[in-house]
Amino acid sequence: MLSMRRFGAPLLFGRLWQESGIAAVLEELLAGRQFEFPVERAVFATVLHRIMVSGSDRACDKWLDDYDIPGTEELGLHHLYRAMAWLGEELPDEEQGDATPFAPRTVKDLVEERLFARRHDLFTDLSVVFMDTTSLYFEGAGGETLGARGHSKDYRPQLAQMILGVVIDQDGRPICTEMWPGNTADVSVLVPVI
Repeated sequence: MLSMRRFGAPLLFGRLWQESGIAAVLEELLAGRQFEFPVERAVFATVLHRIMVSGSDRACDKWLDDYDIPGTEELGLHHLYRAMAWLGEELPDEEQGDATPFAPRTVKDLVEERLFARRHDLFTDLSVVFMDTTSLYFEGAGGETLGARGHSKDYRPQLAQMILGVVIDQDGRPICTEMWPGNTADVSVLVPVI
């Protein structure tokens, strides 16, 4: 039986993933952890899935059947869930000093900080940064902690939503992301983030 698997996007974005240092940062943060599956590969697969198409981790699991992504052959849906849970793991109390008033610091924050430190040098200019927000809504169960009704940029005011913000430098490179309850006004999050 003949089968076909796509490899172009994994090849292209895999190279960007390596060159940006994301793989190395994830491996550094995973050192000493006893996961029995390649967490970095699971994170890469979910990121690539969300770049190519939108959808849940469950949709990503099915999507992976059509793609040749090295190191993901043995991954199952539960691995994708565990990888995402690891990124959302709260840091210990002694590492919560720079938390925004809206959410505790997580492993995701460490990833962003280490990626920024890798490209930051004496001549890095952060005199201008840009911030944008959007709303994401929840269908069905979900959004218990951040889900709230508020101004919906998706025109779905009947659904619980959250606000996602991204800060980028003047070259368009992401610096950090944050999430807030769906009833949070954009203007109230600018100062705590910047």
